[in-house]
Amino acid sequence: MATYKHLSITREILDNQRRTKNPPPFVTRSDLRGHGQKLNGYFATAAGQARTQIGSNVDSPFVLKLRYEGALTFSNLTAHGLEFISQENKQLCVVFATEAGLARFADHLNKLGVLGAALTYKQILEAIEGIEAWSAEDRMSWALTHFGLPQYENFMLDVELWPVEVANHPNRIRLTTAFEDWLNGAGIRRLDRINLDSLLMYRVEVNSDHAQLLLNHRDVRLVDLIPATGISVQQLSRDINALPRDVPSPAVGASRVCILDSGINANHPLLRPAMAESASFVDEEGDADQAGHGTAVAGVALYGDVEACDIGNFWQPRLWIYNAKVMKKCARTGNAVYNEHTLEASLTRAVEHFVELGCRIFNLSLGNSNAPYDGMHVRGLAYILDVLSRRHNILFVVSTGNFCGSVDPAVPVSSWRDEYPEYLLAEQSTIIDPAPAMSVLTVGSIARHNATTDTQRFPEIHQLSPAAEKQPSPFTRHGPSVKGAFKPELVATGGNLACPMRPTGGQWRQVERGLGVLTFNHEFVGNTIFKEVSGTSLAAPYVTHLAGRLLNEYPESSANLLRAMLVNQAYLPDEVATTFSEDFRGAYRADKSTLNRDVARDLAGYGEVNESDLFRSSDNTVVLISEQTIEKDSCQFFELPLPADFLRKDLATRELTVTLAYSPAVRTTRLEYLATQISFRLVKGASLEEVQKHFNQANKADVEARNDDAVSNRDISAQQRSRGTVQSSRWTFRRRNPNEKWFVVVVRQDREWNHPDVLDDEPYALVVTVADRDNENAQLYAQIQAMIVQQAEVREQERAARLRAQR
Repeated sequence: MATYKHLSITREILDNQRRTKNPPPFVTRSDLRGHGQKLNGYFATAAGQARTQIGSNVDSPFVLKLRYEGALTFSNLTAHGLEFISQENKQLCVVFATEAGLARFADHLNKLGVLGAALTYKQILEAIEGIEAWSAEDRMSWALTHFGLPQYENFMLDVELWPVEVANHPNRIRLTTAFEDWLNGAGIRRLDRINLDSLLMYRVEVNSDHAQLLLNHRDVRLVDLIPATGISVQQLSRDINALPRDVPSPAVGASRVCILDSGINANHPLLRPAMAESASFVDEEGDADQAGHGTAVAGVALYGDVEACDIGNFWQPRLWIYNAKVMKKCARTGNAVYNEHTLEASLTRAVEHFVELGCRIFNLSLGNSNAPYDGMHVRGLAYILDVLSRRHNILFVVSTGNFCGSVDPAVPVSSWRDEYPEYLLAEQSTIIDPAPAMSVLTVGSIARHNATTDTQRFPEIHQLSPAAEKQPSPFTRHGPSVKGAFKPELVATGGNLACPMRPTGGQWRQVERGLGVLTFNHEFVGNTIFKEVSGTSLAAPYVTHLAGRLLNEYPESSANLLRAMLVNQAYLPDEVATTFSEDFRGAYRADKSTLNRDVARDLAGYGEVNESDLFRSSDNTVVLISEQTIEKDSCQFFELPLPADFLRKDLATRELTVTLAYSPAVRTTRLEYLATQISFRLVKGASLEEVQKHFNQANKADVEARNDDAVSNRDISAQQRSRGTVQSSRWTFRRRNPNEKWFVVVVRQDREWNHPDVLDDEPYALVVTVADRDNENAQLYAQIQAMIVQQAEVREQERAARLRAQR
């Protein structure tokens, strides 16, 4: 079959201000005096508790949390002596107050509802429903709440401070100086610090008494256990002499992919031809891989399906591999673990180093099991990845993290197999940092094999696997991320596990031999060159491999375009969709906590990438790509070049897939983590002029707004997809009208709060796939190419006419 480069499409030039929604109303109270007295009681208790807490110095502000109803204008809280610092929940914000501020706030509460008492911004006080002090319990992370403090004399903690102002602001400098002086005075050893605009974190060495001081410190936002990670490996035999002796190097201009991991043993015979530069960001260790994790990940990133390459003994590297060592080998377990200093700091240095060397794609197959996403703020490593991906226009591919079971509560209770798949949706198996990051591609795991080595060798029942081929791996984690955004977005093969059937009570054990992903052994000298590993760590680099090959084909692509092209070709495996029973899926959709969510999408997002149409278009499947920028609060329009043959009335399967990706500025101190939302609608209409009226602010009173058309033929709703920064829906048609026109409308909406990094013109990428599945004689590519040329000529004629009219 002939293949062709994907085609580019251009938006129509229109000045169209998007429609806006009405803001939430302010709450009004019928009994203002009574409301003020109630708040005064809450405030007296909260202020008393706040005053008992520790400050770095006498000027450390008190920290209160306000529960409110309706709308609350944070910027006007200063009128009542309060300083907004963070929004922690949909109707909960955190404020600072000095002694003078507390006095003013108390005075204003006393005046509320008093006849003749004038109060500016009285509606703020009306909105407040409750007042509490930020307590030690509020400062405890998920991990600290569930696992408690380490039972050692001395241990390490991560301490997050309130991110006052921005990184280099004088107020931030005063805060860090005072806090570090307090640490010294308290006998707490500082190990590291990371200072970003929305994240101020310390790693400290403490004892249990020190930990209690930190939990009652006014400057502290959160206290967390340090990251925990690790992976076990199994080795497979392979004769090194059977390998080709002349494995070629990639092309000089091939994509440069950086592996952020435990290092890579670059002299492995199948890695050596593609290895570029290496650097270690771990103290006291070189860039070699002592744990084995990074070499295993690099093998999949370089070759994709190593098992298929091995079967054919065909090895042709298409990417350059760069080695950034950010983890080291644990002396006790032998697993890959984080550096003693914060991973965030070393990772940032590593990324900036390899960006300078031309790396555009970064694989990060690690996760912090002590930091599951709680549905609220994105913090830590995830936030850093979002900032770096936008700053450097780079693509991060990360894993969801592995779920190894829970003890308290017991998940699964007794058997991985018997209780599969329900535990995959347990609270304890939610995605972990950095998987919630919004501008990265997060990858979950599906299984390939289900027979362990013992099962293949012996006829007796030894071990049984929970998952069949293409079903979710028993250790993969589930989303969603911020506001219900799909996470993971994609899945790939990551392995399986089995549990022993004969030993009584032994079904808690995991057996992986024979069920994993084939990859490279870091200790191949005098040993085997291959080994197998099971984990989402091996699913992520497969997507990294595809991204690198895409960048080879389209070297000018932005990170947004790479994300959009990958997701655009993703299909949800039937095996994933049918893993759960109809009753379970219905109950999941109806449950208040997961209302209207699809269980398969929470586990697998958009699905597995279909490679057949990923890199090149064909006569019956054409991929259209576009990179644009969009102004604040505006709409843009694309008329899709759909030939009459594609829109024919004959019964036949046709698909239209639309995907949009963007990387907005982010902020951790707001519930709205994304500063900007860009989304799309697919609509049909008689003309561009007719369609654009439905999206124009000027016509708001006269013409109804438009949602997607053909919703009964669509796999994912506009509401579901628009929560993420990569959004995709697929329409499947059986019969169409050759005379109809279809348009993609891109809409930008900006938050009310100002973010210094928000651009007047925000970039985004749009990808559309037009597929005629049942027409063997289709000539879609030639027809669409001709229509694109015709559209360009019409636009040029219209532009010339406008210029003549202006003269």
